[in-house]
Amino acid sequence: MDKARRVKLHFGPYKTPRFRYGSIVEDALRGEVRIVGLTDGRIPWPVGVRVDGGSAKAGIVLYRGLAKAVQKESNQAVAYWWGVTGQTVTRWRHALEVQSTTAGTSRLRAAHFRETSGNKARRAARAKSRNPAKDAERRAKIAAAKRGKPRPAHVHDALRKANAGRPLTEVHRRKLKEIHRARGTRPPWLNPAWTEDELELLRTLPPAEVARRTGRTLSAVYSRRRQLGLRNGRTTRHRVNPSQRNSA
Repeated sequence: MDKARRVKLHFGPYKTPRFRYGSIVEDALRGEVRIVGLTDGRIPWPVGVRVDGGSAKAGIVLYRGLAKAVQKESNQAVAYWWGVTGQTVTRWRHALEVQSTTAGTSRLRAAHFRETSGNKARRAARAKSRNPAKDAERRAKIAAAKRGKPRPAHVHDALRKANAGRPLTEVHRRKLKEIHRARGTRPPWLNPAWTEDELELLRTLPPAEVARRTGRTLSAVYSRRRQLGLRNGRTTRHRVNPSQRNSA
């Protein structure tokens, strides 16, 4: 990350406050101070000494825009623009009871992540997406880990909404058909599957009797007999040749 972005002020602008030399103001760190000078930093700021004479050493007055910057900006940005060290900014934060991570610090870390770890992650993702074999292997592992586990209710709702009214492709229909056959499930609009007992009746009894005992229609009975390679069981009347009738 370049220096300009690293020391950027996000919550400004910050301007040198208007003041008079000799005026007394409240410093958040030292109490009442008398303004005696001005810094030559990138943002010039008043310099003051304590009024009670506790220390004759002059220092930057922690008030107004500087106090706001200490509360919101990153340590690096405050140190750069006001011309102080990072230790001084930390001391100002303690005086104002500011946490080590401010909004400006969070933005700085996020930008750094995007340029370092974020870029690495994107490059790795692109490399994987360009390798069909590894991508298929990864999807297979994810599917195997989730197979047999019930999905949460919100996942079912999302899938239902996403697929409602969507026409299925022929490949999708064939896959669903294979899945249902393997599970032994039947569509709800079909009749129940034939049981072994019903099949035994089908092989030994007339169709009408099978329909009566099973509750199925004659059409269903005839269709199932045809699928099993059995005679349809219908009664057929044969026409008799008159000559044969006379000879009889």
